[in-house]
Amino acid sequence: MTSTPPKTIKAVEHTCTILNELRGSGGLTVTELSDRVGLTPGGVHNHLTTLKQQNMVQQDGTTYRLGPDFLLYGAHIRNNSGLIQAGKGVADKLAHETGEIASLHLEHDRKLFVIHERFGDNAIGRSYHIEKRAEATKYLHCTASGKAILAHLPEEHLETILEEQDLVEFTSNTITDPDELRSELEVVREQGFALSREEEMNGVRTIGAPVLGADDGVVGAISLVGPTSRLKGDTFEQEYPERMVEAANMIEINLQTGDAEL
Repeated sequence: MTSTPPKTIKAVEHTCTILNELRGSGGLTVTELSDRVGLTPGGVHNHLTTLKQQNMVQQDGTTYRLGPDFLLYGAHIRNNSGLIQAGKGVADKLAHETGEIASLHLEHDRKLFVIHERFGDNAIGRSYHIEKRAEATKYLHCTASGKAILAHLPEEHLETILEEQDLVEFTSNTITDPDELRSELEVVREQGFALSREEEMNGVRTIGAPVLGADDGVVGAISLVGPTSRLKGDTFEQEYPERMVEAANMIEINLQTGDAEL
């Protein structure tokens, strides 16, 4: 039996589209938004006027941007995230001790979100990573955190992702064959960590470990990012993966005990 699509409110969909366009830009005019969202300038203006009254957008001349009230929404999510409360201090310590970039990730609606990130003294690509925070990653197959999470998703959820998302090739090392990815995910489940061998970007390697809840369901992942010149040999294959598994275990304990690593 074919399921009936849920009913939605078109005006709300248009508002969300406008907000997403503003989030992905440094500011847009009514005309620019009209071209992007497929509404008349008058329709866009009505949406913006309402959003402005609600302090969700601000106007500078003819340019509109997201309003500072969105900071409150972000702060609310972060303050109420058990993964952040349990893992922030663990990630910060990892970044300090290794000098690399340590991050906490969660998966939602088949996307990967960075919910906390700390730069070590030797961190590379700072500007790139800061800019990347503003967008959810749509592809989980090429990152260590993504693979760590995929490996521990319910089989039905995993298969839905593999069926609906293309395994896009970012480098010559990216896994693009679903069966090959399934085989690697089996290894990830067995060893407790995932590796990305320049699969998202040339010259960059990542190590990820899943964070599991009390029911063994995956809550998120912690990852370490660094250049191939440092993440190599035993450091990449054994030493740091062991530290990542330990870090994930600390977060899991904090989640169960309610301790906060701030």
